[in-house]
Amino acid sequence: MKLVIVLVAAFAVSQCHATLSRLKTYRNKILFKKRIKADVLENLSDVYGMVNSLIRNASQESVNHLDKLVVKKASDKYLFTMDVGPNMTHFLVEQGDGTYVTENLINVEFDAAYSPSDLTYYYYSPKNETNVVQVKSHNLNPLKNSDFDASRETFFIIHGWHGSYSSEVNTLIKKAVLSQYDVNVIVVDWSAIASKNYLSARWAVSDVGKYVADFITALVESFGVEVTKVAITGHSLGSHIAGNAGAALQGQVDRIIGLDPSLPLFSLNTIDDRLDPSDAQMVQVIHTCSGWLGFQAPIGHTDYYPNGGTFQPGCGWDVAGFCAHSRSYIYFAESVAPPEGALFVARECSTYNAYENGKCNKNLRSVMGGYQLDKGARGLQFLNTNKEPPFAQG
Repeated sequence: MKLVIVLVAAFAVSQCHATLSRLKTYRNKILFKKRIKADVLENLSDVYGMVNSLIRNASQESVNHLDKLVVKKASDKYLFTMDVGPNMTHFLVEQGDGTYVTENLINVEFDAAYSPSDLTYYYYSPKNETNVVQVKSHNLNPLKNSDFDASRETFFIIHGWHGSYSSEVNTLIKKAVLSQYDVNVIVVDWSAIASKNYLSARWAVSDVGKYVADFITALVESFGVEVTKVAITGHSLGSHIAGNAGAALQGQVDRIIGLDPSLPLFSLNTIDDRLDPSDAQMVQVIHTCSGWLGFQAPIGHTDYYPNGGTFQPGCGWDVAGFCAHSRSYIYFAESVAPPEGALFVARECSTYNAYENGKCNKNLRSVMGGYQLDKGARGLQFLNTNKEPPFAQG
């Protein structure tokens, strides 16, 4: 605690690049590795509140300087075995005005009131990309009066905590997919549940996944959709909903793309309510805020760690990890419809340090993302990206 006070005092006095560097390094070593007690973390969030105005008023020069800092990456082998999710008690949430609040995971009211009627499904196709068809699980008639085609592949997109059908993850991926492929796209809106506190939303994941599976089963029974022609992608908590949906369908779904699957309150040692390789024929995971907001351990057939998987270039002062967490779906959307044809080329490697030091240059290459995925890739895959669009380096 003394170290926190000293750091903040120095920050408030000097507001200099060196202090920004020390504070970020402290966050990397302490918050990222979770070597901090709950009461200290709670106080640390108060400390962030003290410097919120300083962060908002930081010069662009300071932000650019942060981008150039050499930070510790998620690269040590032992970090892949740490099961920190179940023991997390708080995390920081960035507000729209640039300030931060603490999301309490323990002393908070648990709301377990939800049902299939809380979900709404939004159907899009190349011909009705903007004229959405809204569907509820108990009434498929709107789909029967649309151009929904069971012979096409059906691609589901599931947002994360505090999201909705209009969230960026949905709009970016939907646009990318429909610009390149003649498929059915269905956006799952579970905002009625996702808008609750994190604790309540997290423990609804298993049931929401089953609701989605029931909806897919209804499509099979009413339209003749083939489960093997279904693909699902989800961001954060949506990744685990996708996994639960796939599990309820006995893993017959063609592929699931987990976009920085949520870490808080999920266990590496329990697969019953989280994404895992048995949930689909192919499970690819893109880690961008790993060991913090997202899983660090590999939980798919193939796990990609762009820029080491924890901090993303161009995100600047990413105190709450929101920018890095969001990069997972931004990278994926770009991979589906690459603006300049560049691919996210990765190499199989044991750690990011080994990748950076050229020790894996002779290993097999693979491509992260893409609509159909690189289904021949397996294991840990590392790559670097640009700090601004287009992110793929080719």
